[in-house]
Amino acid sequence: MASIPWTHLFLPLAAGAALTLAACDSEEDDPVVLAQPQTCVLAECHGQVEEIHYGGPTLSCTDCHLGDGTDVTKEGAHVTVDHSFNPSTPGAHYLEDPSLKDLDDLPLDVVRFINPADYRVVDAACGTLSMGGAQCHPDIVSTSLLMNRATLSGQFAGGGFIAGTQDKGARYGVIDVVDPYVPAELPDGVVASLDALPSDVPDHVTDPVAAAFYPAYEQLCVECHLYQDGPHKPGLYYSSGCNACHIETSDSSRAETGDITQDLDELGHIKTHRFTNLIPDTQCSRCHISHLGRSLLAIGVRERSEPEGDHVIGGPNRGVEDPEHHVPWAEENYVPHQGRLEMYGKPYPYFIEDEDGTNEVDETPPDVHTAAGMGCIDCHNIREAHGDSNLAERMDEEIDVRCESCHGRPGDRAPLTSDAGLTFNRSVTSVGAFGVNEPVFVENTDGTVSQKVRFTGALHNVTQITDRTDPDHEAHNPRTRMGCELHAGSAERKAALKAEVNALAASSPETVDEAYPGLTEGFTFEVPEQETDGRLECFTCHNAWTVNCYGCHMVRDDREVYTSTITGETKRGKVSSFGLSVVADELAMGFNARERISPMVGTSIFFTHIDENGATEIDAVPLTDGYGNAGHGNLHNPTHHHTIRQAPRDCTGCHPSAEGETDEAKLATAVGLGSGRYTFLDGAGETHWLDRQVAADYDGDGELDDPTGLPLPAQVFEVQPLVNTTHTPAPEVDLGPRPLDQEPINRTHGAVVVDQRPPVEDSDTGTSE
Repeated sequence: MASIPWTHLFLPLAAGAALTLAACDSEEDDPVVLAQPQTCVLAECHGQVEEIHYGGPTLSCTDCHLGDGTDVTKEGAHVTVDHSFNPSTPGAHYLEDPSLKDLDDLPLDVVRFINPADYRVVDAACGTLSMGGAQCHPDIVSTSLLMNRATLSGQFAGGGFIAGTQDKGARYGVIDVVDPYVPAELPDGVVASLDALPSDVPDHVTDPVAAAFYPAYEQLCVECHLYQDGPHKPGLYYSSGCNACHIETSDSSRAETGDITQDLDELGHIKTHRFTNLIPDTQCSRCHISHLGRSLLAIGVRERSEPEGDHVIGGPNRGVEDPEHHVPWAEENYVPHQGRLEMYGKPYPYFIEDEDGTNEVDETPPDVHTAAGMGCIDCHNIREAHGDSNLAERMDEEIDVRCESCHGRPGDRAPLTSDAGLTFNRSVTSVGAFGVNEPVFVENTDGTVSQKVRFTGALHNVTQITDRTDPDHEAHNPRTRMGCELHAGSAERKAALKAEVNALAASSPETVDEAYPGLTEGFTFEVPEQETDGRLECFTCHNAWTVNCYGCHMVRDDREVYTSTITGETKRGKVSSFGLSVVADELAMGFNARERISPMVGTSIFFTHIDENGATEIDAVPLTDGYGNAGHGNLHNPTHHHTIRQAPRDCTGCHPSAEGETDEAKLATAVGLGSGRYTFLDGAGETHWLDRQVAADYDGDGELDDPTGLPLPAQVFEVQPLVNTTHTPAPEVDLGPRPLDQEPINRTHGAVVVDQRPPVEDSDTGTSE
């Protein structure tokens, strides 16, 4: 498989750069402006096509696509009339859903003619230093080729570890790639090179179950990367390379162009021939709607369970059924396709937008930022969009923006920059001019901060947590102070707050509940001798709802064939995947790479292999991970669900309630002990607890106890990490993503916390006043 062509000068990304192209949407369809008249835009050819590139150098069609702009014939003007990806113009070589090898084998001038932004040729087009008489985007191109969205290194490493085909280190990408800018000492989470993922089982994979599972990679994993177009299905199509983000595609995956040469009924086309740097959320959702996809969660929609998957083996593992009165995502969000309504590869009514249609409460509301009209690009900056000079092992190594970037933390105002010091800018480009970076944050004279939304230009107030937690500030909110300082404040601020509450309880116990709404009369804290800094991510409490998946059953059926996305070969062993228990509002917690307590999402997999004769070779067995664990719990990974609301979630889901209303099963799930509600009965008759991350010895007798013995004790005598995440490099390493250990679990069980949320009448709006 081809390696990345590094034929251009590598330019590291400058600090403070903004997400900017010298190309942007115009409010009106402007006529095509070319450096010189070309026959491409004759009325009978592409005369009505949209102008691709606004601002910067004036480009001709052939600057990007090559070809002969003076020839009046299709055969003479085009680089090729032999190759096509579309049924309407099949040519001599029609490539339907081409594999990586199919694309790699194409002549590069053909690739460039079809898509100049494809990563195989992008350095000669978008990344050139001289096209149109001006420097284009060589630095952005150079760094983009190293991103996880280009390489999929993190997905392969995590998936390979779960299946036991490799350790946790990134070793594979969709192509061979070498970082041309390797530092003398590699930072944590960075590699110097990646090998292309083998299409056949590697020699080092000797476990028969792992070897049988291996074909799942080239069927289910090699997708949503920038070296290949997306599937020609509603909601899933995107063009490769830079186009994947910067040229919109419609939900139907059909063209909406004025170009008369395009078949508007054919799937697999860009929407219009126009670049944009105002990338809508719908474009992000072309990829970020896969399992527990954030694009759907942000608008208040989730996937459902698929317990019918076990009908393949006739087993009893039906999973948890979806709520009886759930409301499906409305029909108008789906697109007619092959005789049915479909979206994101699923038929109506697959997705759920409300857990219970019999009440007036939306249990899964949209993210507060989404509800305010903000989009993905209002938060995610250029480093996250275009990468940097490092070849990151995992996507979480490329995250640069935190809640604190905009909202600060107790005692500290927001820096209004990312972790790398990049500012947040809004690109404004006019026709024939270069882009101008306009700051999105306004620091007002009264000390407040406003943010200009990139799409609408509307100004929104940006809450500063330090103001809300300052008793002397007019924006002070005692609920915010209690929640944020205790969970995310420094050791000094936490100790001071507890001392303040205790002093009031000693002098005027009857006023505690009034001064600190949510606490009871005379409430006091137990203050440890040495307080610790708060360790929770903001979104651990402010993700108003969380989706978790307990049990993924994957079935390989050798009676069916599939086409390899890597080589294009037809092979036996089609793999199907079924999420057995997809549930909303089941919070599980663990440590992330920042040593903060974060929501976790389960990734357990049970595998069945049916041979060509219909016999079950492997009967619903748990995959053995890279450390030898096989289903005695559930691999969990830290995640951000993008379901933020101002009002935090129910405290009793993590802490015992002073009013005796603790949901002990939720508490057991939250701290990783497991509730026993989500189980899988494998082919050998063994029951697996899928919400368990750790095992515990409650009574100190040296034996790990069955956590069904609720009620939970106030203290857990011993906690042993049973399984880890897919992120930690080695089992003996103490730091890195992992389940909670004894100390935080004991703190959680020992803390009696009264709900600090605002009154019910305010909770639906997400307000915290």
